[in-house]
Amino acid sequence: MIMEEFNYGQVVVCDGCNGPHGKNLMGGVLVGSHAMCGECCDRYGYDKPDHEYADEIDEIWSKDKTFHDNVLAYRQRVSGSKDMIVRIGSF
Repeated sequence: MIMEEFNYGQVVVCDGCNGPHGKNLMGGVLVGSHAMCGECCDRYGYDKPDHEYADEIDEIWSKDKTFHDNVLAYRQRVSGSKDMIVRIGSF
């Protein structure tokens, strides 16, 4: 298996709108492995308990922290690094 690894540092982009505005918005949610910014939460109600797919929301992040900080804290918690690391392998 060939494995390549790319480290993009502490880049944060919303997986919903692709907006690189993580340092300007608060809150956010995690849906599977997708991070959705506070703006997408406001637009689609991801963080509301009565959201149609509320059972698919894995985490609702603090609105006292920026989306950027919430994503970095999540990465640190699950991988031990705040960096966005992409690993590509072949089988």
